[in-house]
Amino acid sequence: MAEESKKGSVLTAGVAGAIIGAAAAAAAIALADEKNRKKAEKVLDSLQKEGNKIFKEISRRAMEIKDIVNKKEEPKKLNGKKKK
Repeated sequence: MAEESKKGSVLTAGVAGAIIGAAAAAAAIALADEKNRKKAEKVLDSLQKEGNKIFKEISRRAMEIKDIVNKKEEPKKLNGKKKK
């Protein structure tokens, strides 16, 4: 049974390798043309800019949530002493 599992894993890895290889070859052919390369650069640049905007927004919201949580966890002080 372990032998069958091993054969299945090898077959799966082989198929995955073939798919990755075919995708890499297709990308290399597509990027060999200068026009396609420039289009790909523009798309990647716009995706990077959009990703940066999203990352900044997520970071901002995370900091807001952190501040809210920290305010709720701070013990209330009464005359310089912690309230129990």
